[in-house]
Amino acid sequence: MLAPETFTAQWLKAVMERHRQAKVLFWWPLWTMLGLLALAVLLDGPVTEAVRNWPSGERAFFRFITDLGKSDWLFVPTLLAGLLCGAGLRLKLSYSWAWAARGVLAISAYIFATIAISGLVTVVIKRIIGRARPMYLEDLGVLHFQPFELLDWSFHSFPSGHATTAVAFALVLRTLTNGRFHGWLIAFGFAIGLSRIVVGDHYLSDVIAGSFVGLASAIVVRDYFVTRRWGMEVKGGRVHYRMFAAFEPLMRWLRRRHIPAVFK
Repeated sequence: MLAPETFTAQWLKAVMERHRQAKVLFWWPLWTMLGLLALAVLLDGPVTEAVRNWPSGERAFFRFITDLGKSDWLFVPTLLAGLLCGAGLRLKLSYSWAWAARGVLAISAYIFATIAISGLVTVVIKRIIGRARPMYLEDLGVLHFQPFELLDWSFHSFPSGHATTAVAFALVLRTLTNGRFHGWLIAFGFAIGLSRIVVGDHYLSDVIAGSFVGLASAIVVRDYFVTRRWGMEVKGGRVHYRMFAAFEPLMRWLRRRHIPAVFK
């Protein structure tokens, strides 16, 4: 299913080998859950109370950026771009425009698949666990759950969907830029995650869990694309994105200050 040189395949191979030696498949998920539980008990309450006392100016900044963690602003443009380019490729486009359309389609499909799959995983977990949001901190505490709560958003705290989207999109951008702007992308994901705590919609453990879901989902989707060579490949042990080369024929025409005909 996944190429052996991908990160996911290598990680699974290492885990299976480690399990063969020391039987760890059961223990690492258990330790992860215990770690999140300890984090929730020890830090979720104090951190939530602390950020509530932040100055209004700082809180306003995080309220402004928190919506960047929504998936809508990624879903709609990538879906429309993918549909338009897919339809355009059925027409008799000229060579330059056809390759440009393939490039946009590949980028849109990669972003859409990553955000959709990571978001779906988070939505399912939210409704299974049913953790109360920080608005109920005083009344219910940090560890109140209503499992299989499907509709009441106030019991969909764990994990954070915004953190999932932000981290998944950060990895997408890192892939698209072939590892450039690494520090800025980490800062972007961190800022969105912190904003969810500041605005009072999530606990610290929600954000950490959402970040993990976003990172893991984005890696698996990326490795699936790599395996099928859908716009990317592994070179020297690193993923190399190559679909921006699809825009080169059109860019050559534009540099000559001539727009090529759209249709043949």
